[in-house]
Formats: sequence, structure tokens, C-alpha cells
Amino acid sequence: MRVFRDLVQRGLEGVEYAVSDEHAGLVQALGLYFPEAAHQRYQVHYLRNALSYVSTDALSGEVLTGLRDVWAAPEREEAESRVAKLIDALRGKTPKLAERMEESVQETLSCFILPAGTHRTRLRSTNSIEHDHAEIRRRTRVVRIFPNEASLVRLASALAIECNEQWMERRYLTMPQASPMAAAPQTNPLRQSA
Repeated sequence: MRVFRDLVQRGLEGVEYAVSDEHAGLVQALGLYFPEAAHQRYQVHYLRNALSYVSTDALSGEVLTGLRDVWAAPEREEAESRVAKLIDALRGKTPKLAERMEESVQETLSCFILPAGTHRTRLRSTNSIEHDHAEIRRRTRVVRIFPNEASLVRLASALAIECNEQWMERRYLTMPQASPMAAAPQTNPLRQSA
């Protein structure tokens, strides 16, 4: 929670959307410090957790295909309809997974407040950030021993700047596309269902 408190003290405000895994402390801190932010559960982790409930390859394929179909829906209402059908289909085959999905799959649908297309696809996970962290970790391990903390900070900062420059060149997301999100009423679907 200290990280969020520090961010707020340094002036961070207006957080509308956050992506993470199912870390209870992180989700609690988000709710406390950024109550208006929609929380998107990382879909790949959710899928892996769901697959841990099934024992056969055929059923794994059904769960994999079903969840991907849900997340590929054009609108949230359609995604919720697909979820209901998937849960009904799984209820007789794997009741524990069906029950778990009833309790938690809504956490993976917050991305539907984002504009369809690139924003929704890229901001429903933390893949890009995890990739950048792995690259920084890989390049700092090459050095193995740093003479002092400042030298580590210099290298890590230079690598972070390099990652930022690559993001800027690629136009990971373009902000004019985000204008529908900014213009839309800011309602958090996770807060409404509580």
C-alpha cells in the first residue's frame, strides 16, 4: 500500500483503469487509493488458473476456446452472454471451475470500458510491461556486480529510457483513439455489481 500512498502524495490522480493479477493486497490498495479506477484482472493468469481446474486435454481446449471467445466479444453485454453459456456448459463437467468462474470472471471484463480494438487488446494484460522488466533484468544480470547502488540505478534508468523511446517510436497506442473513453461517462462496472 505504501507505493500507492506515495504515488498519491506525489500528485497522481485521475487513475481510471488498472491491470493486475489476483493479488489481494494490490486489489485492496487500488480500491482504497483509486476507488474510481476499473480493475482489470490479467486474462492470461486467469486462463492459467482456470486450466488448473481441468484434467483432460479436451476439457482444457473447451475452457481455452470458451474464455478466448468471451474476451473477443465486441461488447461487454455479448461477453457476459458468452460467459453465462460457457459456465452452463462447464457446470456438469467441472462444477468447481463453473463455480469459480461465476465468482470471478467479471474481473476479466473491465477492458470493455476501453475503445474496441487496439486499446482493449493491449490494455487487458501487462505483457508489454513484463517484457520491459525482463529486458532490464536480463541486461543488469550481465554486469553481475555493481560497484554501488548509484551505478545500478544509472543502468536501470538508461534501460527504462530506452524502453520508453521504443514505445514512442512504435506508437503502442495513439491517444486520439482513446477519446471515446474520455468522453464516455466514467462508471466502473466492477463497483456497480457489488
